[in-house]
Amino acid sequence: MSISVMILDAKDEFEKKFFIPIATESFFQECWEPAIEELGLKWTKVFPVGIDLVEEDFPLIIDELSKIKDWAKDNLPENKQLKIFERIELIESEVPRAFTHRDGIVVFIG
Repeated sequence: MSISVMILDAKDEFEKKFFIPIATESFFQECWEPAIEELGLKWTKVFPVGIDLVEEDFPLIIDELSKIKDWAKDNLPENKQLKIFERIELIESEVPRAFTHRDGIVVFIG
């Protein structure tokens, strides 16, 4: 299993192809969950179960992802930090493109 970002109710080719891998389930449990637990995060905590996001929710996700990056710098080996940073940067850069693609779009993370 893996956790990724996608648009479930895709209306066109852009939305059908929209896909951002976040982490395998085991990597998420090993590297993301300790940060989420220690920091008491609520949005990223439900990534493994799945969550629908609208544009208004996205700043809250970005805030939590920033906290995870800071935590990773102090608590993970460099190779695992880089994996997390790479995926978070993809979320930060690509998800806003989905929200500007059309009004009312719902992005699924799970």
